[in-house]
Order: sequence, then structure tokens, then C-alpha cells
Amino acid sequence: ERFIRPSGLRMKKAHVTHPELKATFNLDIIGVKKNPSSSMYTSLGVITKGTIIEVNVSELGLVTTTGRVVWGKYAQVTNNPELDGCINAVLLV
Repeated sequence: ERFIRPSGLRMKKAHVTHPELKATFNLDIIGVKKNPSSSMYTSLGVITKGTIIEVNVSELGLVTTTGRVVWGKYAQVTNNPELDGCINAVLLV
């Protein structure tokens, strides 16, 4: 049985910092890849500190070596979203 979070508590965007560019971007969240707190949290899509999330980086214009545009990359959450009300993450390069 799945618990449906109210849309007011659902996070759609994350503040993601690119470690090489030293810049922060407000990117859309695609989904939760892995939550180290619990495997149940991973399947439910709960975001806590340390969670690996997939973000949409198409607006950054990142291109692979073959010339294709990258649209999904992983980022690790660095803050506690329950306390802060926002999601801060670092892009995993």
C-alpha cells in the first residue's frame, strides 16, 4: 500500500551545485535512485539527507563525447529537506 504525499509536500525542483563550474542551478527532479536510510524509502520516493536523486540537466546543455545531449544525471542531497523546506544537492560527475 502506497502513501500518497499531499502535493504541497511534494518537491519538484532541487538546488543542484555543479562541483567543477562552482555554480548552482534550480533543476527538475526526475526521481529517487537510492535512499541510504531505508530501501522502503527508495521505493516510496522519500528524499532525506544522502539520497541519490536523478535530475533533469537538459537546460545546462551538457553533451556526451558522441554529441548527444545529456538530460538525466544523478545528484546527492546535502541537506535535510524535512527541516529546510528545500532540497540542496551536489551533482555527481
